[in-house]
This record gives sequence, C-alpha cells and structure tokens, in this order.
Amino acid sequence: MKFTVLGSGAGLPSKDRNTQSFVIDCVLEYNEYILIDAGEALQHRILHTHIKPSKIKNIFITHLHGDHIFGLPGFLSSRAFQGGEGIPLTIYGPAGLREWLDLTFKISESTLNYPLEIIEVEADMTIRLNDFTVRVLPLSHGIDSFAYIFKENDKIGELLTDKLLALGLKPGPVYGKIKASETFTVEGKEYQTADFIGETIYGRKIAVHGDTRLNSKEDYLNQLFNADLIVHEATFLKDEKEKAHDYFHSEINQVLNMFSELNYKQLLFVHISSRYTDEDIREVSAALNDKAAIAFDYFELPIPRNVQ
Repeated sequence: MKFTVLGSGAGLPSKDRNTQSFVIDCVLEYNEYILIDAGEALQHRILHTHIKPSKIKNIFITHLHGDHIFGLPGFLSSRAFQGGEGIPLTIYGPAGLREWLDLTFKISESTLNYPLEIIEVEADMTIRLNDFTVRVLPLSHGIDSFAYIFKENDKIGELLTDKLLALGLKPGPVYGKIKASETFTVEGKEYQTADFIGETIYGRKIAVHGDTRLNSKEDYLNQLFNADLIVHEATFLKDEKEKAHDYFHSEINQVLNMFSELNYKQLLFVHISSRYTDEDIREVSAALNDKAAIAFDYFELPIPRNVQ
C-alpha cells in the first residue's frame, strides 16, 4: 500500500503544484485505488502515473470548494473510455455533491457506461470499505469539510510452522483448521493455538484532512492516535496564525505544535499556497522534524503493514 499525491497545491494551481488530489494505492491488497479529492486537471495528472482509472472504485471528497472537485466531472467521463465500462464506482462527499454532479451531467449531456453511486456523508459517520473502517470527522472550514480516517482491520499473525513441524504435524489442511481454532490436540495432548501464532499484524491507519482551521479537541486527536500517516493542510507556512484562522485554514507550525504529543509515524503537509517560492518551501522543510514533510506533486509514500 502507498499514498500518492497528484496535487499538493491550494486554491490556485502553480506551474509545479496542481490543486488537491490524492490516491491510496491498494492494488496489491484489494485490486483498487482510492481517490481522495479531485482537483482540476486530475485526469491529466493521472496520465503521468501508472494509475488505471478503471481501478479507482471509490472516491472521497472532503468538501465542495472548486479546487477539490473541479476535476471530478472530467475524470468520471474519461473513466468511461479507459476500461471503466460496467465497473461500479462510489463517490462519498458532503451534501450537495449529488445535485452538482447531476446538474453538470444534465447540462453537458454527458452519460456514463458504468454504475455510479453517490453517498452524501455526515459527521461521525462510519463507512465499511474492503478491510477498512472509514470514519468521517467534521472540520472547521466555513462550509462542510471532513477528514476521512481509513483504519484497516487487524489480522491474525502467521502460523509458526516450525513449532507445528516439531510436534510432527506436516503442512496441509490441518494447518488452516488449527489457525481457525482456539485449541488443538496432538497424540492426546491439548495445545493452545495462540502459542503457535506469530505477532498480530496491525491494520494501517491513514487520516486525510480537508481544508480546516486547527482542531485541538481531545476526541478528535484520539482518532488520530497511532496513525501511520496524517495528511493535513498547511496553506500558510510563515507564522501567519491569525490570517490562517480568519481564512479557515491552518498554519504549519501550529499544526506541528498541536500534534507534538500525538503518536504518529508520518505527517504530510499539503494544500500549499502558490505564493510561496521553492526557496520558501526549502527553508520551512529544513526546520521540520524527521516525521514531517511538505508534499510535492507525484510524491509517493509506502505504507507497510505493522507487526508489533
């Protein structure tokens, strides 16, 4: 599994940063990509990757500002001609998303050749998707904006086959039966299956935010605890805390301070304003801790499974 940034910029695109779009690559696990937000020119960005539109089967929209959705109608139409025929697609997003897409397709006389389901989300909603539980968290942004927390189910550890072989049990269907049971018996002696199972494989957690002011509420921070990846906006990079608050956005140092006591593996900053130069970004990046980074377009981050 890996996280790919197709667009890392804020409201106005620049020559180097497209507006916001991300992909969670689950092809090896579930044979699909999960798209989060659909900035303008999304379909053009995908052309520079190995991503197949037909394998994007679920889309999550954080909020309905144009820099997060203007690429959606074009992508949906293109998918119909890029192997997507007959392959269902589900879009999750705030109220109003269905009306906007229905009107867009009606006026443009566009049709799709695959089933499209639009599910309008609400705060604290829970969505089941593959082996993920997706939690919808409300944010503060003037219009409805959400964070999506993708939590993969934990998996039982692998059988310790060397220990089973030592008991005289050769590989075969019996191994599956043992793994599915609490106890098993060999030559009249009972054994606890847990003693023959390796360490639990803990599910990965990825938290992707829409645009937002800071949220320091304890229940919100608890949802992010132990995240493998937190993706958070940093529209402002230069200590403009008051301006960030006034515009319903976040400033990078405030975010770092808010998460300073939070246990996570990687913090990725996105939604970077086009007014910052490369030199500005290099200067800010140099001061970040080793768990934080400012994203760029086509940035990729592998997210391995956790064994503890």
